[in-house]
Amino acid sequence: MTIAISTLFFIVCVGLAIWFKKDSSFRPREVIAVSAFWILFVATPFGSGVVKTMQDAIGSGAQTGVATVTSVSSK
Repeated sequence: MTIAISTLFFIVCVGLAIWFKKDSSFRPREVIAVSAFWILFVATPFGSGVVKTMQDAIGSGAQTGVATVTSVSSK
């Protein structure tokens, strides 16, 4: 199971939105700066390697969870 880069991007966006919503002192300019940083980070070879590692980890975790639920529910 591979999670698409757009799914990871969506998860990060939701996390940032929650963080910015709870922090009353943020400015819209900060949202643009943080978003630009992550987009540029993913565009680097190091960043794409980190994204690939995250995709593998999340995908493996999801497969393990599905296998566990299937195993428990079949008993």
